[in-house]
Amino acid sequence: MILEHLGEPKNCWLPLEKMTIRGDYEYFKEYSQYYMYLHPDFPSYQPQIDARDRFVEKHPDLRFVGAHLGSLEWDVDELAKRLAKFPNMAVDLSARLVHVELQSIKNYNKVRNFMIKYQDQIIYGSDQTFDGTSAESIAFKKRIQGFWLDDWRYLVTDESMTSDDFDGTFKGLKLPKAVVDKIYRLNAIRWYKIPKTNKAN
Repeated sequence: MILEHLGEPKNCWLPLEKMTIRGDYEYFKEYSQYYMYLHPDFPSYQPQIDARDRFVEKHPDLRFVGAHLGSLEWDVDELAKRLAKFPNMAVDLSARLVHVELQSIKNYNKVRNFMIKYQDQIIYGSDQTFDGTSAESIAFKKRIQGFWLDDWRYLVTDESMTSDDFDGTFKGLKLPKAVVDKIYRLNAIRWYKIPKTNKAN
């Protein structure tokens, strides 16, 4: 099994004024050394995606998990093409769920149907790490709990929500419990071959 990390969202290769997420705008504006739009000598976005797709196609029996929605966070239709073509490919939601939320403003049903259709190939992730030694552990735990609860509300409820990353109101997907169980637990066990315990039936 391979866990693939291509890196940055597509926004990294766009002009600042065309970026879709405020967090991306603020990050790449501050850290220009990582802002690929300013570094045309480095590989551009699409050739990396194409190379990854060729690799997955060449190894159809390989279990392959693409971090950050396989770097196709900007369009669930593009991601659906890969998940349909490569049944041994899965993706995680780490640090990219906000892009899905943005898409659900324009086409709620498409996004919800995507999550249900590909429920066996989607794994929850937060992209947050903690080494347990920081003096800020309490603040970190409080902050990460907020992230988790926002993600949970979006996936599990149909509440009206807003985001600091873009303008507009969006509604939670209220996915069926069986789908949520897969995204949050069962798919990770299956794709990463995590040994089952008495608590994880």
